Amino acid sequence: MLACLVSLVLSLLLGVPGVALAKVEPLSKDAKKGLKLAKDGDCVAAVPVLESAEVSQHRPVTAQALAGCHVALGELLLAHEILKSLAAESPSSAWSKEDRRAHTQAKADAVTLDARIPRVTVSVTPEVPFELMVGGVTKDASEPLRIAPDEKTVITITAPGYADFETTMLATEAEDKELKVTLVPLKKPPPSDPPKDESNTHWLGVGVRGVLLPQFLVNALGEGGQTFFFPGGELRYSERLGSVDLEPSISILSLGAGTFPFKPSGTPDTEWELIESDLLAMTLGLDILYRIPVTDSGSVEFRIGGGFGIGWAFFGEVYRWQSYPEDLQPGDPANYKKCKGPNNPPGSYRYCNQLDKDATRFGAPDAWWGDGGTRPTVYPWLSLPQFGFAFRPADSLFIDLQVGVTPIGLFTQTGARFAL
Repeated sequence: MLACLVSLVLSLLLGVPGVALAKVEPLSKDAKKGLKLAKDGDCVAAVPVLESAEVSQHRPVTAQALAGCHVALGELLLAHEILKSLAAESPSSAWSKEDRRAHTQAKADAVTLDARIPRVTVSVTPEVPFELMVGGVTKDASEPLRIAPDEKTVITITAPGYADFETTMLATEAEDKELKVTLVPLKKPPPSDPPKDESNTHWLGVGVRGVLLPQFLVNALGEGGQTFFFPGGELRYSERLGSVDLEPSISILSLGAGTFPFKPSGTPDTEWELIESDLLAMTLGLDILYRIPVTDSGSVEFRIGGGFGIGWAFFGEVYRWQSYPEDLQPGDPANYKKCKGPNNPPGSYRYCNQLDKDATRFGAPDAWWGDGGTRPTVYPWLSLPQFGFAFRPADSLFIDLQVGVTPIGLFTQTGARFAL
């Protein structure tokens, strides 16, 4: 998430024409420090310093050095975007000779770097409208896809009436690959009319529920993390309307998490943080489920549909610490220690810094989403699709088992309904 934000800021800065100034502006302290680190070959340390310098005062010479470090770290796509934006920028009288040289060189460097980026040509059969996504981002399928070299890239293709297609591509530098996809039509189940049940149309249920958040979804936003299971309980009312069940519910969900390491994708080792949570959330939801009888007696039903609602994290906080390795050398982030403050312990200033974005990350509660933090307040709830089985051992009792897909993982629910 942070890497995307930095890229956006840089893109905006690099896209703004230079403003004529009376004299050349001197380089900032961060810019000079970052340029020296890059010249010395320490790109891991140089990247965050150069990014900070670019945010506070964009200069072509620092943008060029930042792109060079991204190339050295293997981040060719990000480096290419920086160079392409720099080449398109209008010259400014506030630039030094080094800035003008960097601006002039950017176009040639972007072309050279573009030739190193692997491409994937996608063809789909049958020829129907489809959506192409790379890593969850929609892409134009009319031209070859640029993908990161030597990294697994997830490519997804969806089309109405066809099963979703997903594959993982791996390509080396400058490699051209072809992906031929044959979509499989979805089979429509024959219509089935459930047996009429004129009695017991109103039910009250209780149950336990939870959300399983796998590590790969956590890592869609960054690196580190772990697999989480958030448990909870619910109170549910059901009304049977023909072949459809309407089920409003109220539930409590624990979003607590023990200490785990996390950092945005593509950022240096100095960006590792340790995160904890003791959040509790309340959800008001409504499930709409279509019933399909499995047995003639109606004692077993398959249910399919979805649910939506709104959640409120009414209690607890998210806590964040900058972290450092004891020997101040990159290692396993799970063994990193919590920073006590800026450069505390002494010598840890690269990890335990006091940049604006890190100023409160020494164990203080994080800011809310609306203030730029990670602590949720009110948020939407969606479970789609949702599948389940309902077992009826007695006329006045249903046992329910359900699973659903949510934006944060797999939703599970087990409970019992009693006839009113």
